[in-house]
Amino acid sequence: MPFDAPPAGPDPAHPYPAPYEEPWGRLAFDLRAALASTGLRVRELARRNRQGELSVPGFWPPSLAWLFWPLLLALLLALVLALVTAVGPALVRRSDSAGEPAQELVQSQPLQQQPAQQPPDKQPVPPAPSPPEQAPPLAIDPLLALLAEDDPRGCIASARPYPGQGRLDLELAPTFLALAGPLRQQQADQWLERSRELGYERLRLLDGSGALLAQAARVGSGMVLLGPASP
Repeated sequence: MPFDAPPAGPDPAHPYPAPYEEPWGRLAFDLRAALASTGLRVRELARRNRQGELSVPGFWPPSLAWLFWPLLLALLLALVLALVTAVGPALVRRSDSAGEPAQELVQSQPLQQQPAQQPPDKQPVPPAPSPPEQAPPLAIDPLLALLAEDDPRGCIASARPYPGQGRLDLELAPTFLALAGPLRQQQADQWLERSRELGYERLRLLDGSGALLAQAARVGSGMVLLGPASP
């Protein structure tokens, strides 16, 4: 039976000549190995130091040979700490002092004042026309407004109330004297009833000069006309 030679080239199941390893995984493995080796070396040196196998200067007592290297390491560490403590603040102060001249130089330079921008010329705006003045509203006497319901001819010129005396004086226009006697009596009686509804028991009718034309009767009811019976 003829012998078949294996095919040339890599095995399809293993495309690389050697198994592939992740570089970061290999680095972690090497670090663990280095730490383990360092730990073994430190333990070996500590053992040899305890046994006095490490070389020491000739002036050092042989019985204290195991103390030489620990004391030397402690002295070196103390010296390094002292140098850092003494030199560190000096370096910081030096860096601060080096930055101060540059800051003073920047502050000493005068700031260039930018020219103030002049506002553009504005055209004069004509003043807005003021609204026309309105005449103040006429003050309406509320008492006259109440009495106007019983004054269809506009005979009442003004009303002067006297609440403390319970009296109401009505100044009448000449149109009242132009009325006939019965109409004047009827109008005066209506004003008396209206004034008593408003809380005034006494009513007087006066002309423009203040002369008494009529007043409420003190005995009986109604108004007593003192003027002429006819115009």
